[in-house]
Amino acid sequence: MLEIAARALSLVAIVGIGLGIKRLGWVSKDDFGLFARLVLGITLPCALLTSFNDYHLDRALLGLTVLGLVLNVVQQGIGYLLAARRGRREQAFTVLNSGTYNIGAFATPYLSGFMGPHAMIYSSLFDIGAAVGSAGVGYGWGMGLAGEPGSHRWLDTGRMLARSPVFVTYVALLLLKLFDLRLPDLLITFTSTVGAANPFLAMLMIGIGLELQLHPSKYAAAARHLAVRYAFSILAAVACWTLLPLPAEARVVVVMLLFAPIASMVPGFTGRAGLDVELSAFMTSVTLVIGIVAMPSLYLLLN
Repeated sequence: MLEIAARALSLVAIVGIGLGIKRLGWVSKDDFGLFARLVLGITLPCALLTSFNDYHLDRALLGLTVLGLVLNVVQQGIGYLLAARRGRREQAFTVLNSGTYNIGAFATPYLSGFMGPHAMIYSSLFDIGAAVGSAGVGYGWGMGLAGEPGSHRWLDTGRMLARSPVFVTYVALLLLKLFDLRLPDLLITFTSTVGAANPFLAMLMIGIGLELQLHPSKYAAAARHLAVRYAFSILAAVACWTLLPLPAEARVVVVMLLFAPIASMVPGFTGRAGLDVELSAFMTSVTLVIGIVAMPSLYLLLN
């Protein structure tokens, strides 16, 4: 238990370093995009290639992908219904900001930092479905509610997923595992070296991007949205822990992922829809702080 706590605190300390160097002026929040490209385009794909290479995929675990999609869409539906009295634009905001998890840039490196490579397998399978639910169903639905004309938003969704290095890596690795193929050892030597930097860079990136500023008049709206999110997370976590026919280690990961932050792409979606970017970015930052504390706490509780 002390070892796990020490690993989690080490990752939190790296987030603190990110905040510190931003306060010192070594970097600015505008540099977040550069670090995000490094993590999502280079170090995370390399870490995934290394973790998946020697893993024999149990076909039953493919249910995690379906679960990720279903949980996303159910949350979006709940948000849509609860916001019905507030108009279509409020529904659009709720759909875009519900049922979304920052798994690739936060949960996967965070989990691997104190649970090891198997946690990356489970979180990646879940994230395939979650990405389709958030960047696919949620994006198209939310843009439609916000009044963006035409059907091109669905084409945008396809392009967005196809251009995501992490999503493409997920699909490629899934195909490799389904056909029981391995990558050459020489390539894995390279990916293991680069991938080892992923937890540090990902946590540093989060510290650089963390912003907890909001106009006072918007705190009530943030609290309302976050209360719905975490009420759903608690209920879904209890159901997944008690009902999923999966190994205990996989169920622990799923429960922890339900408390992962809002995906970092969501404020961008919100801005594209012409909605409240400040509120979306604040909620994303709050969920980052909650995720940093909740995820290792749940791991210690369930083990």
